[in-house]
Amino acid sequence: MAYSFSDNIQRGILHLAKSDISFFNEIAPLVKSEYFDYPIHQTLFEGVKDFFSKYHKLPTDDFLTEFCKDRKRQGESMDEYEDELALISRLDTSCTANPDFVIELVEKFAKRESMKQAITESVDLMKEGRFDEIEKTVKDALLVARNQDFGQDYFNDVDARWERLLSVNEGDYIKTCLPTLDRGLTGGGLGRKELAMVVAPPGVGKSLYLANQAVKHLIENLKVVYVSLEMSEDRVAQRLDSISTLIPQGNLKVATERSKLKQRHKILRERFSKSDLRIKEFPTGMATINTIRAYLNQLKSYEGFQPDVVVIDYMELLRPVREGMSEYEAQQRIAEELRGLAVEQNLLVWTATQTNRAGRGARVITDEHLGDSYGKFRVVDLAISLNQDEEEFDEGMMRAYVMKARNGKARFIIPMQISYQTLVMQEIDHEQQPETAD
Repeated sequence: MAYSFSDNIQRGILHLAKSDISFFNEIAPLVKSEYFDYPIHQTLFEGVKDFFSKYHKLPTDDFLTEFCKDRKRQGESMDEYEDELALISRLDTSCTANPDFVIELVEKFAKRESMKQAITESVDLMKEGRFDEIEKTVKDALLVARNQDFGQDYFNDVDARWERLLSVNEGDYIKTCLPTLDRGLTGGGLGRKELAMVVAPPGVGKSLYLANQAVKHLIENLKVVYVSLEMSEDRVAQRLDSISTLIPQGNLKVATERSKLKQRHKILRERFSKSDLRIKEFPTGMATINTIRAYLNQLKSYEGFQPDVVVIDYMELLRPVREGMSEYEAQQRIAEELRGLAVEQNLLVWTATQTNRAGRGARVITDEHLGDSYGKFRVVDLAISLNQDEEEFDEGMMRAYVMKARNGKARFIIPMQISYQTLVMQEIDHEQQPETAD
C-alpha cells in the first residue's frame, strides 16, 4: 500500500532525512530530535545528524543500527530499533514527488512541535517564577521557519547594492556629543542597529554623558527613550532640564527659573518638532532585555511612539534573561541582547559600563580596564572611556578616549570640558587634531 505522508509524517521525515541529502539539508535547521514523539525516532534522527556532521554524507542503516546500540535506553530492545528502521526504510516514496509540498508539511510539523515544546517549558518556567524566560521561549518557537533568504549575489547585485549605499544621506547617521569623533566615523556618525558604550569608573560621569547624549539626539530631531535602572525618572529629568536649557541645577528650585525652563522647552519643541523623549525607570537589577522590549512594544502600540535611540543607564544593572550564569557570561550575554534589540527594533542603543579596579587609577582607560567581562567589548560598535584626574576634576576638564570604533578611527583622545552648574559636557576644541593615547 502506498505510504501516506500526512498520516505518518514522523516516519516520513526520517525516511527522507536518511536517504535524500537535499531534503536533509533543507529540514536540518527546522527539526530537532525532541520533536519526535517516539523515543526510537528521536535516537534515529540524532544518528543521522551525528553522522552527517562528522562525514558530510548520510548514514547507512548499518551505521544507524550501531548508533542505536550505544544510545538505546534502559529496558529497550534492539529488536524494536531494527524493526522500526526496517519499516522506515520500506516506506513508499511515491508521495514525495512534489518536494515543495513535503517541505511545507515538515515546516508545519516543526512549527507545531516547537510550540508544543515551548508551552511545556513555559509551564515549568512559570512554576519557578522565571517569567522573563517564557517570552523568549515562545518567541523562539514562533521564529521556526524556512530561511529562504540566500544573501547577496555579489556579482549580480552590484547596481542594487550601490543604489542602497549611495542613498544613505548624512542625515541618516546619528551624531554623538563629540564632533571630532563623528568626523572619524564612516558617514559622520553612528547608525541604526548599532550599540554604543561609554566606560568610566564610578562617579566620573557615565550617566551624565548618557544624559548629554540624549539631549544631543533631541536637537537632531530624533525620538529618544531613556531607561534608568538606578536614578528616579524625576532625577533624570532634572539633569536633562539643565543640559537642554542651560539653566543651572541650583536655580531650578526657583519658580521664576522654572517658568524660564518651560519657555525654553517650548522653543526647543518648536525648533525640533520631530523630537520627543520618554524617561522610564525600572527597579535596579530587576529588568531584563525582555522587560525593555515589552515597554518599547507598549509605547508603539498605545502611543505610536517609535524611538530612534534608546539610552540604557546602565548595563550592569540589567538582569540576564537566562539565570545561573557567571558574571562574565552574564555581561557578555547582556551586551549581545542589547545589540540584538538594536537590530530588531532598528534603532541605536547607548549604554554605559564600569571599569575594573585598575581602571580607577589609569591615566587612560582602555579595553584592559573593562569590569566583569571582556566579552561585552567584542559586541559593541563604539566604545569611549571618560578619563579625569583630580586636577582635571577641579578645572572641569576630562578626556574621552575612543577605545573602539567598528566603522572608523579608534585609539585617540578628545579633550572635553564639563560645567558642574548646567551639567553640559562638550568637546573643548572641535577643530583640534586628535591626540594619540601614547
